[in-house]
Amino acid sequence: MELDVLVVEDDNFTRITLASSLKSSGMGSVYTASTVGEAVELAEKFIPSAALIDLHLGQGPTGLDLARKLRALNPRIGIVILTSYDDPRLLGENPSFIPAGTVYLRKKDISDISVVTKALGSAPHSSRLVSRDPQALLGTKLSETQMSILKLVAEGHSNVEIARRRGVSEKAIEGSIRRLAAKLSLEKDSASNQRVHIARVYFRALGVKLDDDNSVE
Repeated sequence: MELDVLVVEDDNFTRITLASSLKSSGMGSVYTASTVGEAVELAEKFIPSAALIDLHLGQGPTGLDLARKLRALNPRIGIVILTSYDDPRLLGENPSFIPAGTVYLRKKDISDISVVTKALGSAPHSSRLVSRDPQALLGTKLSETQMSILKLVAEGHSNVEIARRRGVSEKAIEGSIRRLAAKLSLEKDSASNQRVHIARVYFRALGVKLDDDNSVE
């Protein structure tokens, strides 16, 4: 299927490279923008079939903010978000505000342009879009509560602080952390070490290379 694509990326080199590669891969018209304002103007003028949007667009609105604007303009547009994160919910995004059918493509998973074209082709291009819960690439799918606790533990908050923030007992948080560790298949260890392991999972999911990581990303 030939698609007209809007590429939104604030880095000039990346934007030009993506646009050139998409044109060479057989896409239809390819429009480029570096800001949310430019992207909205192009979307209103050309009504592209799909949008490839970087999650981070510098200061101001994010790629998800733009995705919501584009979907409001055109309910049929397919949306692919380029991200360095394993799950945008790690940034505190509420899934109910993420456009239905949004496809997430991790930058480190792009081996060639075919990965991008496949993602653009798989993004729903229909007014009857199915809501797609962001699939955490953490080895398992976490609930919103678990994602929230994961983030708070990684930020260094104590069980008492987390309990206060969530309006539950400290004992309830202790149980939640144990279940979270089990769902992440972390080794049974002391409570302190368990928190360290959880924090490592969180930071690796954010794309942060840790000192003991030998893999090349």
